[in-house]
Amino acid sequence: LKSLPLPEYCSPEGKLNLASHLPGFFVRPDLGPRLCSAYGVAATKDHDIGTTNLHVEVSDVVNILVYVGIAKGNGVLSKSVLKKFEEEDLDDLLRKRLKDSSELPGALWHIYAGKDADKIREFLQKVRFEQGLEVLPEHDPIRDQSWYVNKKLRQRLFEEYGVKTCTVIQFLGDAIILPAGALHQVQNFHSCVHVTEDFVSPEHLVQSFHLTQELRLSKEEINYDDKLQVKNILYHAVKEMVRALKIHESEMEDMEES
Repeated sequence: LKSLPLPEYCSPEGKLNLASHLPGFFVRPDLGPRLCSAYGVAATKDHDIGTTNLHVEVSDVVNILVYVGIAKGNGVLSKSVLKKFEEEDLDDLLRKRLKDSSELPGALWHIYAGKDADKIREFLQKVRFEQGLEVLPEHDPIRDQSWYVNKKLRQRLFEEYGVKTCTVIQFLGDAIILPAGALHQVQNFHSCVHVTEDFVSPEHLVQSFHLTQELRLSKEEINYDDKLQVKNILYHAVKEMVRALKIHESEMEDMEES
């Protein structure tokens, strides 16, 4: 916890983590830290399997890759794995890091802006129909976490809907910070251990509120609003802000009088 980046946001006690303003008598929402461990797909024939399928989080989250394990007999990164990474649409910095022997790549992330969620839902329902599967009105492919969007589908998504994919390789020690509402999927190439910590930022509180309301109104889902306590977080954050402003105002008046 002491090593978290942007501690004012990511730390459970950070001032810009609005969840930190909940009073002690509340049962605070479980925001972590959590340990996520999974095998990689490097040794499998099917590289279209996701470690974590496409989904969305109702709060902001920081994900840190703390361990990358390469299978015995593969003491160094295989050329096939590096080639798989290089086939992705990467920026120059990531390509440079891939060539650095001191860097250890572990996981591949595909991230989408929250504003594209409806287009992505429509696209996945369209693909499901093309595959001859039943498309139910209440079915939500994102909430169900039933899709890993492979390279071919990502290309179609861009060509047919104009939705761009942000591709990131997570190396050992890297922290990835995702805003609430951002859609994402993860594929471990090697065996990886991630540590995640959720937080509630002022910038994305609106997204958290709307997402929890959507889940609350869904007949299929449990009430996530009770878990994150967005309304309680908002109320006590504003209360703390007003208290701080009043103290500041009082101090200013005392200075003027003196």
